[in-house]
Amino acid sequence: MEDNENWASDVTIGYPPLRHILRDLRMSVEFQGDRCVGRVPIVPEVCTDRGGVQVGVLATLVDTAGGALAIRNIYPDWLATASLSVYMSEKTASGTLVANGGIVREGRNVVVVEVDILEENAAGDGRQTGSAVMTLVRLPRRQDAGMIAEESAGGVTSRMPGTRLSASYLEMVRVRIVDPASGALELEMHEYIRNSFGVLHGGIVALLGDQAGEQAARAVTGKPLTTRDLTVHYLSQGKVGPFRTRARVLRATPDTVLSRVEAVDAGAGDRLVCVAMNTAALE
Repeated sequence: MEDNENWASDVTIGYPPLRHILRDLRMSVEFQGDRCVGRVPIVPEVCTDRGGVQVGVLATLVDTAGGALAIRNIYPDWLATASLSVYMSEKTASGTLVANGGIVREGRNVVVVEVDILEENAAGDGRQTGSAVMTLVRLPRRQDAGMIAEESAGGVTSRMPGTRLSASYLEMVRVRIVDPASGALELEMHEYIRNSFGVLHGGIVALLGDQAGEQAARAVTGKPLTTRDLTVHYLSQGKVGPFRTRARVLRATPDTVLSRVEAVDAGAGDRLVCVAMNTAALE
């Protein structure tokens, strides 16, 4: 889909900055009635070494698009993601990655968004390759939260001329693998990965759960397993960094591994940021 000049630069004024992961992903979100459709072009930089889009990238699109739809419905209040689950049925490997979401429950304190994940070709035809569910907690309006731009009623885009990933997604985010067997990763905080509140973007938190579990699965099996399903429970905001992970394998077969991943904010007294359940499998 071509950029629409009437779209806002983002759902909040001044976000994302010019150098940001959402811009380099060339992400866009379009509102269609009571649903939203988020898109990211599929390029080699967002894919695993097995050719499919990384689940951490899928989670970033789902978190951004689903959050934008929920915020639109509950404005002027704000939201925080409480949990996000991604389930993949097939590899998503070419064309455009699409997240088509709708609200399935809107309560006084909780909003639930269900998302279909699709692979869309150049003709605009899509096939479903997965599903996702987000649970978001409603927050009273904060004075320091970004305001929703009036011109974002039709959709939002983070794309700008010249923005793109110049290296792999993991390199751009700066995830460092410390010890694959224990799922130990490290990530320093930097502006490129912050959300509109100035804390670690929820999609990047999910990426840590994705990669920590995947590394542990490969180490225990000796095979190139990739994350198939991922559930992330967000427990606190990642504010300081560095962020560190550890994974514990709960079940392993020759072709699948289930692991539990924790991510902590080492700069905030090892405060627990998330707990994730990762199922990795051979594609």
